Amino acid sequence: MAQQYPYPTEKYVLVGRVTRSHGLKGEIKVLPIQGSIGGFKNYSRVALVATDGRMTDLLDIVRWRPQGKQIILKLDTIDSKSEADLTVAMGVLCVRQDSPEAIEEDSGSSLVGLEVVTIADLVVGIVDNISHTGAHPLLIVKNGQEEILIPLVDEMIVDRQESRIVIDPPPGLLEINKA
Repeated sequence: MAQQYPYPTEKYVLVGRVTRSHGLKGEIKVLPIQGSIGGFKNYSRVALVATDGRMTDLLDIVRWRPQGKQIILKLDTIDSKSEADLTVAMGVLCVRQDSPEAIEEDSGSSLVGLEVVTIADLVVGIVDNISHTGAHPLLIVKNGQEEILIPLVDEMIVDRQESRIVIDPPPGLLEINKA
């Protein structure tokens, strides 16, 4: 069952959950909620929230690194294993304006009508709509009568220019992801 964290949604976005402490120097392991480990490169500060709504102030991220499907974070002011143990099962919040997902949602309508091309300059189609129903937004790209679904994640989007989006899809994505 997913944890529920009461927090001011107009100011923060839930981006992860602390799964355990790591090591002896106050590091914590975080499971990203959106599934995007790369998104953490955009955050310089996070807040922690308990299931009862108690929240920390914003804490500076001293360093982070991926480990499998999780992230190891070292936060300012958490300096020991016992302090890190107190954060287990807490939610990790970023400021809404720092969240790539929030930026994508806010600017979703501005993506409609842009041409989508691969890094090899192959035209995929035109963004027809954005779907926000899954773990991350999907670009719905039309090429004639075909619809192609492209995850709107950091790992996929290489560049966004004024009139087009450049993607680097993994092998087979464009073929299997046709609606």
